Amino acid sequence: MAKQSVSAVTPELQLPEPAWTPARVGLGLTMRDASFLLLVALSVAWCWRPVTTVIGRSLNSADYEHYSHIILLPFVSAYLLYLNRRAILKDVHPALRTGLFLAAAGAATIWLAGTTVITGEPEQRLSLAMLGLVTLWGAGFVLCYGLRALQTGALPFLLLLFMVPFPPAVLTAIIVFLQKASADMSELLFALIGMPALREGFVFALPGLTIEVAQQCSGIRSSLALLLIGLAIADLFLRSTWSRALLVLVIIPLAIVKNGIRIVSLSWLAVHVDRTFVTGSALHRNSGIPVFIAALLTLGCVTWLLRRCEMWSGKSVS
Repeated sequence: MAKQSVSAVTPELQLPEPAWTPARVGLGLTMRDASFLLLVALSVAWCWRPVTTVIGRSLNSADYEHYSHIILLPFVSAYLLYLNRRAILKDVHPALRTGLFLAAAGAATIWLAGTTVITGEPEQRLSLAMLGLVTLWGAGFVLCYGLRALQTGALPFLLLLFMVPFPPAVLTAIIVFLQKASADMSELLFALIGMPALREGFVFALPGLTIEVAQQCSGIRSSLALLLIGLAIADLFLRSTWSRALLVLVIIPLAIVKNGIRIVSLSWLAVHVDRTFVTGSALHRNSGIPVFIAALLTLGCVTWLLRRCEMWSGKSVS
C-alpha cells in the first residue's frame, strides 16, 4: 500500500499575519503620545517664568484684558486635537529632519528671549519666549506624528499661536486699525439711519452731543474672542479648506460691524433719550454683551450655510 506524503494528510498550519500595534503606557497612551507629552512638559519647565507670567496676567484680566483668553487656549486646542485624533493619527510618519529644524528654531527663540541681543524690552522678550514655546510644541508634534498629522491638526495649533502676547507696537497697530474701522462703520450707519453727524477723525458732532470713538471703543477684546471662537467652530463643524477660510474672512468684518452698531445705538439713545447712555451708564458698560451674542449668532448662521454648501458640493461631486 502506497504511503501518502505527510503534506497530503496533514493540513497546512495557517499562521496569523503579524500585526503591529503601538506600545501603550497606561491611560490608553501610546509611547508616541507619552513622548510628545514629555517634550511639552520639558519645554514648559524650560519656559517656566514666562509661562507663569502669562498665566498670572490672564487670571488678572482686569489689568491685562488682552491676556484673558490665553489660559484657556491650551485646553481648547488639546480638546480639538482629541476630537480629531482619528484623522490626525490616520497617516503618522514622524519627520525627524523637519522636527529637529523646528525644535532648533524654537530653542533659539527662547534663548534669544532670555538675552538682550534682539531687544531689551521685557514685553517683547516675553512675546519671543512664548513664540519659542509654541514652536517647540509644534516641533515635538512633528517629531512624534509627522507633517501630515500637523497639517490635519493645523487649526488647534493656530489657536496656540494666540498664546503669544502681542508686542506693544503690534497691539497698538491692531487697536488703531479697529478704532478707525469702527469709526468708518459708525459714519456709514449714521448716514443709513438719517442721523446728522459731522466727523473729524475719531470725533463725531451729533445733534446736541459730541462723541469720540476712543481706543476703548475699538472692541479688540471681543473681536479677539470672536476670532478664536470662529477658529474653533471652523475646526469642529467645517471640513473643507475653502469653507474654513471663508468663515475666518467673515469674522473681521463682522467684528467691525458689531462695534459700529454698538457705537451708533448708544449714540442714538444719548441724543433721543438721555446723554448718560454714552457717559458711563450700566447699558454703556454692558452693551457689548448682547451685541457680542448677536455676532455669535450671525457667525453660527454663516457656519450653517457653509456646512450646507459643503454637503451640496459633496452630493454634486458624487
